[in-house]
Amino acid sequence: MLTSLLKKYPEASVRSSRPGTLDLGKAWFTNEEEDTFIGIDRNKITEEEVELLKCLFIEVGSPITILNGSFEAREWFSFLYEGGHQPQIAQDEYRIIQFSMNGEIEHSMMKEAFQHLLPEDVQSVLFSDGTGLFIEQKSNEVLDHEQLFTISHVIESDFFVSTLFFTGQFHKLGPHLPEAFSFERKLFSMPGSLSHSTIHSVESLLPSFLLHCLPSEWKTHLLGHVITILEEDPDWTQIIKVFLENQANVSQTAKQLFMHRNSVQYRIERFIDKTGIDIRSFQGAILAYLACLDHLHDKVNKEEE
Repeated sequence: MLTSLLKKYPEASVRSSRPGTLDLGKAWFTNEEEDTFIGIDRNKITEEEVELLKCLFIEVGSPITILNGSFEAREWFSFLYEGGHQPQIAQDEYRIIQFSMNGEIEHSMMKEAFQHLLPEDVQSVLFSDGTGLFIEQKSNEVLDHEQLFTISHVIESDFFVSTLFFTGQFHKLGPHLPEAFSFERKLFSMPGSLSHSTIHSVESLLPSFLLHCLPSEWKTHLLGHVITILEEDPDWTQIIKVFLENQANVSQTAKQLFMHRNSVQYRIERFIDKTGIDIRSFQGAILAYLACLDHLHDKVNKEEE
């Protein structure tokens, strides 16, 4: 019955496991068995409809509050989530870095930690559920992957919780920024991201997103042959995936997987011979990479069942 709501809300998100990060822009509901979860964009559902759905299903999550209640933080929250006025700041390009923690930190300690770890010109919006935003103006010195990794490492060392980051793209400050942010939120909350990386981006999650949107019959016809071959050798999927993520560098792949370089080279040549796909070419790499992601996704789903 829950999935039948897609007829009414076709753009809603449906998943079989509890969302690890509750998107503030969605109202989440589940059934009594808690085996199906649906998230509906709050800007596409009325308060009356929310109240009705609460009578029929179980609402997921609890009200989330802003921890750093500064005027700037509330202004950005209102603009991005509630259709409020645009912040009265420089008309420049901004990007939004989303983060999510897998554990709880005492609220005052979390505020203090980020106050010390972030540059003064980065505006933070911290939420009570361990998620939040860093809003950064475009400049010659922006937070790079190394700095974000350092922040994640410090948080994990001090509070024993891990942090995931999603770095959004730079957008011109204007009325279209909340919509762009909405799409980036969907990317970050998308199920099935199989990367164990601490830091994600549009570029890193786009392949998984495209695979998620591809109809199952297309996956079968386009990727089925490659996946059948991947299943012949349990190591192939990881080797090919890491090889492609390392720009087809055999030495770097071998180092990351703790394998001998010649062994990696042999496995790659065998894969090319078996599939007829030259994964050293851009086009071949795309097909093989999507096949690896789909194979890993199916493997994870079977393990969860």
